[in-house]
Amino acid sequence: MPELVRALGPEEAKAIGQWGRSRTVPAGIYQRALIGQWSSEGQTPIEIAHRLPMKWDNGVKWIRRFNQEGMAGLQERPGRGRKPPIRAEQALAVVETVLAAPQ
Repeated sequence: MPELVRALGPEEAKAIGQWGRSRTVPAGIYQRALIGQWSSEGQTPIEIAHRLPMKWDNGVKWIRRFNQEGMAGLQERPGRGRKPPIRAEQALAVVETVLAAPQ
């Protein structure tokens, strides 16, 4: 049996529908909303993968995360991407030092 999204609550269905129609949400959120919406309509991860530029197992990952965590599971988790070379507090100290009047 294929992996499908659990039954959506009314608030979840509304939010996923809004994200799926929006053109202002980040592309990743938009794509995950479409995965959730199409899966709730009975489409399998393979069918969804044919409609979106992704592999079927990536769709399964997002379906499982949604089933476990709800709407929060569709968000990016912290820790993705390259870390900044210095922290914000250090950067602020450098800027203040540079802008300070010479003594």
